[in-house]
Amino acid sequence: MKDGMEYAEMLGLTVSSCDLTIKPAKKRRKKDAKEDVIAKVNEESVREDLLESEEKEDLDVYEEVTPQKKSKNFFKIDILQIQGIAIFALVVTILLTNIFWENSGINRLFSSVFSTQAEEVDSRNYLSFNAKSPSNDLEVTLDGGVMTFSGKGALYPVCDGEVSSIVEEDGKYTMTINHSDTFKTVISGVDFVYTEKGEDVFGYIPVCYLSGGSASVYMYDEEVLLTNYIVEDGAIIWES
Repeated sequence: MKDGMEYAEMLGLTVSSCDLTIKPAKKRRKKDAKEDVIAKVNEESVREDLLESEEKEDLDVYEEVTPQKKSKNFFKIDILQIQGIAIFALVVTILLTNIFWENSGINRLFSSVFSTQAEEVDSRNYLSFNAKSPSNDLEVTLDGGVMTFSGKGALYPVCDGEVSSIVEEDGKYTMTINHSDTFKTVISGVDFVYTEKGEDVFGYIPVCYLSGGSASVYMYDEEVLLTNYIVEDGAIIWES
């Protein structure tokens, strides 16, 4: 280099020169490097916590906005409750209808169903009854199975039964009393009746009154007029 400068001076060239100083590299201490690493790690951790917090807030908002689906068990319980309420309302309606509306369709239906089930055929014939004379006070005659009573007084059923009909004609009454599904009594020519159609009657309670003249009593079994009996001491005795 020195030779180069001398050569330049010989040629008369202007020569510039400068000094270059090289500064040695500064060595970082191990403690400073460790602190930098910890700070960087902490910065990353804080950033991750912030991200997680934001994600959690977004998720909470989503859960609040998004309607939750009802479980199948909830729907099952709900349906059972509705069915129970409906059944209870139906029972109350039926009870109130039966109480306040006698001729309601439900009442008629129940009556027909239960009456059909409870209805039994009473097949007892006249021999099953201990029949008595309709009167012990009035004069009686027996002819061809027809008892005729004369005078004034009450007439009784020959035995317990139910009034099936009452017919009035020319001021005189004819009433029919069923003692079973086969055995019945017909009383005709009386002036007053003490009962109504459909009512039960009993052998010890009068059902009609004769105020004069005569009244006739007929007994039928299977719609056949009974003639095989006699009246003795207020009792009807069947002849075999």
